[in-house]
Amino acid sequence: MRILLLVLNYGSYSAMLLSDNSKIELSSVISNTWNCRIFVYLLFKPEHNMKKLLLSITALILLGLPKISAQLINTDFETWTTNALATSTRDPNSGIGTNGWWDFNFAHASLFGYFDGSPVSVFQDSLNPKPEHKRYCAAIVSATMTPESYHTLQANGFWYPKTNGLVITAFINLVGVNVSFKPGLPWSGGRTTSFSFWYRYIPSGGSGNDTCSCAVGMYYHNSVKDTLELIGGAYWSSSATQSSWKQVTVPILYDSANLQPDTIIIQFSASALNAAWNPKSGDTLDIDNSSIVLGVGSIPEHLDNINVYPNPANTAVNLAISGLFPGATVEIYDITGRAIGTYLVRNNFLTINTQLYTTGIYIYKLLNESGDQLNVGKFSVVK
Repeated sequence: MRILLLVLNYGSYSAMLLSDNSKIELSSVISNTWNCRIFVYLLFKPEHNMKKLLLSITALILLGLPKISAQLINTDFETWTTNALATSTRDPNSGIGTNGWWDFNFAHASLFGYFDGSPVSVFQDSLNPKPEHKRYCAAIVSATMTPESYHTLQANGFWYPKTNGLVITAFINLVGVNVSFKPGLPWSGGRTTSFSFWYRYIPSGGSGNDTCSCAVGMYYHNSVKDTLELIGGAYWSSSATQSSWKQVTVPILYDSANLQPDTIIIQFSASALNAAWNPKSGDTLDIDNSSIVLGVGSIPEHLDNINVYPNPANTAVNLAISGLFPGATVEIYDITGRAIGTYLVRNNFLTINTQLYTTGIYIYKLLNESGDQLNVGKFSVVK
């Protein structure tokens, strides 16, 4: 199986494609790279079988995933149902036997020998939804699991730290005491190129005290090997307090293969996903209004009404814009979706100083004076 590793370290990133012959176990990659933030580390391992959970767990991973229209489910977190095991909690999905956003609130149940009432980590929030958006948002609050609950999950492949707060796209079914778990959602939208969401983040100890994150994985189901192959991914994180709602768009990178994804896995975490990074309890990550949007993978290098040169750039890049766009601005983002700057277009021309830019791909958006997007493109910087 080929694995695309997106390694982010000190603000830079790199990609490595492990071939069929690499013979590198994901767990060993993780354990030897604690000093980097690695994309695949942030995703629930699709090939892992969950066994004997809740007396007896039957994992049916990757078997017979149905084809559905290319869309996310419950993108605005308006649908919530009572957890089948921990009935005092609610989850952002349509209930057992459905695809959607799932969490580990079931560990809040009291089942002797298995769960001993771990704290609830995902809440239906009706007080703080995005102001212009409907009724609810998802409030993800990191908490330290109780010993018995955590031990049960660890015995069944749960590799997250004991202190965590997570939401992940998956399918879960419960028949008696047998649970079927399939991470991800069926996908038929092709090589989708970015993921967008609104968030607020309040680290329990203030800015810099912990790190929230979002990871997206685009997978291809290899019917011969009956495995999922990771062919594209995105990663975003922040340690800064964000008390007001803010939108993030995270570009999705793909490897060089021409495979089409049929499964998408999205994960949000309110705290650091590595015990060595000392995740804290009480971090709150609010999520609302997520969507799949146009991103870097399908953004053209050249647009009819914008000439970008030189491309690649070194110390400066020019944008010559044809047409009448009074008051137009250009926004620049790096490959992680982080805003770099906003520039005013004068006389249909703009020069951007890129001396402080690192080598990589950058996205530009042309906006009119009302803030409406007129066009989007990309350019490269090579040092």
